[in-house]
Amino acid sequence: MSHNKQPIARIRVINECLSGGGFWSKKQLINEISKIDLDISDRTLDNDINLMRNCAQLKYIAPIKYCKTNKGYYYTDHNYSIDKLPLNQTDIKALELAATTLKQYQYIPIMKEFTATIDKIIRVVNRAKQSNHESILDFIEFEKTPVAQGLEFIDIIINAIQKKVALNISYQKFGHEVSNSQIIHPYSLKEYRNRWYIVAFNETKGDIRTYGLDRIKLLIEIDAPYINNKFIDTKEYLSNCIGINLMDKKIDAVQLHFTSKEGNYIKTQPLHRSQVILEDSSDSGLILEYKLIINYELIGIILSYGSHVKVIKPKFLADKIAEISKRTREQYLLH
Repeated sequence: MSHNKQPIARIRVINECLSGGGFWSKKQLINEISKIDLDISDRTLDNDINLMRNCAQLKYIAPIKYCKTNKGYYYTDHNYSIDKLPLNQTDIKALELAATTLKQYQYIPIMKEFTATIDKIIRVVNRAKQSNHESILDFIEFEKTPVAQGLEFIDIIINAIQKKVALNISYQKFGHEVSNSQIIHPYSLKEYRNRWYIVAFNETKGDIRTYGLDRIKLLIEIDAPYINNKFIDTKEYLSNCIGINLMDKKIDAVQLHFTSKEGNYIKTQPLHRSQVILEDSSDSGLILEYKLIINYELIGIILSYGSHVKVIKPKFLADKIAEISKRTREQYLLH
């Protein structure tokens, strides 16, 4: 191995030697390094030691001294190791934000096994913080949402997907008083607006279906031949729509006209990945085009913007929004 390559590997060997205590001569250090790098020289060793002492990029600032009496290098701080480097403020903030973010999902069954690790990271960060460093937990507030029903099934579903196991579910649709039993072959999980869904092949229907976990009453693994996924690309299956409802799977060109004020928000957080700006004016507003499946979720989003949006095309969607808006207005006029 060239002496110009793998300086970090050599530095780790030097650190292991000096961390063990005692005095290490150049010859001893070179012998240890030669086990991973056969082409090490005195000059290369000197460069590596200087890197450990002074390199701003590595941030080691290793307390290495040479003892003439004992003819060897040593750490003046016996507790020092490059594996025990203190965290700077940027590291602390990044770690705490990551741990705090993950903690929001600890109610999901599959995350329970990481709860102790997340808590441990937070404890380490808290110890590392200086007294004048406020906790990110104090001034970042995440959206608090109710725990969705059906999360208790996630572990079983993930196991079934990974091990290719068929499931028998008791499923009750909204508006139905009783549930019915169905055999499904799960392919993927999707989360949308704090609800979880299984994308699976329904053996009876002979088609791909999506099932909300909150409507599953019972779920068990069954000993039956698993039908492998030869039907869809799970990464792309729901990519042409907002949410999980594919309707008739027909993709339409949808144009929406937003007021200038509302358009500023839409530009920074697109409604769908296909969003294209056709016109952007501070006076006339923002016109956007989407290529997607028109479904209940899209209609709901358009209605949520009220008078700040107008459907330009297709006409049948504009008529649908107008009809719903008219019925809504009539409800208030009756009272």
